[in-house]
Amino acid sequence: MNFDFNFDLSFDFDEKSKKVLNFYDLCNLAGYPRPYPAQVEMKDYLIKTPGVHLLLGSRGYGKTDYAVIMGCAEAILNNPNFKVLLIAKELSRAQAIIKEVREALLRAGVKFKNKSEVILRTEGCVGKDSNLEGLGVKCTGLRGRHPDLVIMEDPITPKDDSEAERLTVKKTYEEVCKLTMNVGIVGQPVHKLDLYQSLREIVNTRLMPYGTIPELDPDLDAQRLAGVDEFSIQASYFLNIMDSLKMPFSLVKEVDFAAKETICWIDPSHKGRDFTAVVCGGRNLSDFVLTGFCFEKAWYDCTAELLEINKILNISHTVIETNGLGELPVNEFRKLGMPCVGFNTTMNKHTKILNSAAFSPDLKLSRLSGLPPALMQAQKIFVEQTKNYEYNSKHDDAPDSVASLICYVRGL
Repeated sequence: MNFDFNFDLSFDFDEKSKKVLNFYDLCNLAGYPRPYPAQVEMKDYLIKTPGVHLLLGSRGYGKTDYAVIMGCAEAILNNPNFKVLLIAKELSRAQAIIKEVREALLRAGVKFKNKSEVILRTEGCVGKDSNLEGLGVKCTGLRGRHPDLVIMEDPITPKDDSEAERLTVKKTYEEVCKLTMNVGIVGQPVHKLDLYQSLREIVNTRLMPYGTIPELDPDLDAQRLAGVDEFSIQASYFLNIMDSLKMPFSLVKEVDFAAKETICWIDPSHKGRDFTAVVCGGRNLSDFVLTGFCFEKAWYDCTAELLEINKILNISHTVIETNGLGELPVNEFRKLGMPCVGFNTTMNKHTKILNSAAFSPDLKLSRLSGLPPALMQAQKIFVEQTKNYEYNSKHDDAPDSVASLICYVRGL
């Protein structure tokens, strides 16, 4: 198999004139915006790199458009006998990609021997194999093909990630490796046990994370505000897999509480079904320091404790979550002489907790000393709930209140 990668492409537009195309010209002819240098780098890496190689790139970086579609179009235009086997998540996806490659080559004046949606064969192609054949990742019967390059394009996605899907992708990968030494996998990590994670430490790997092409980077803070969870952001943009069971506050350091101005958030429990959680915090130089308390009873059964906390910490501003209970607790605490306001939260709880942890690398926890025994016990429960929180924890009132206060203070 010969790889001819001289990509100054020449072909006849008509019988009297000849024009030389480079990759930028070809993209323009095909109707694609001029690629950024990093997109050209992705294309060259995917198409030209020998052996098994892995390309992971931030969402929105044009991996499919430039590396796969235009990369295949350029390679076939340069070498009419170049053979690519394309494996996509679904056959329909492979068909859509082949359609785009065909269109790009048609605009470049290439003629074809066939009109199939899953096989592309130019007039210059010889031998049994076609220039480009598309299959779904669950395909069988791969033997007998002799491609110069296999491309596995986004073979697994977050929407359908499962152990069975991961095993299917790995099995297909093992099969295509029997067809050729040159296998390029392109996508974004989905799970700590997926094919991408299995290969990235043992094969030739190119990472194009968020920040590589600043012109294409979205506002991630806006996405967090819109409810996109930190797990998805880290995987899709930074190419990192956070363990779904990771405790987002587990490594938060503990310091002395010395906030100059303290704000308090109260998450009131109704009829003792959950904990009534109280978190108090403020800025101490470069740190955002929090302390808190959890009472396993309804809010109206711990008003004395809440008023005592307010007095001990000299709270300057109190916010009471109104989800579920409305303004009732707010009005009652005002009658007891505690200035406060109500606030309704709308973000998914787990998403809010993950995002607040990501927003707050300066977060610190504090345990106050010299408190009455009941408050000492409530404080102990609060710290344990916060630091031990993981997805589907039985009790999440403390980390939820921490996240709510962070979001409130930072306007999230």
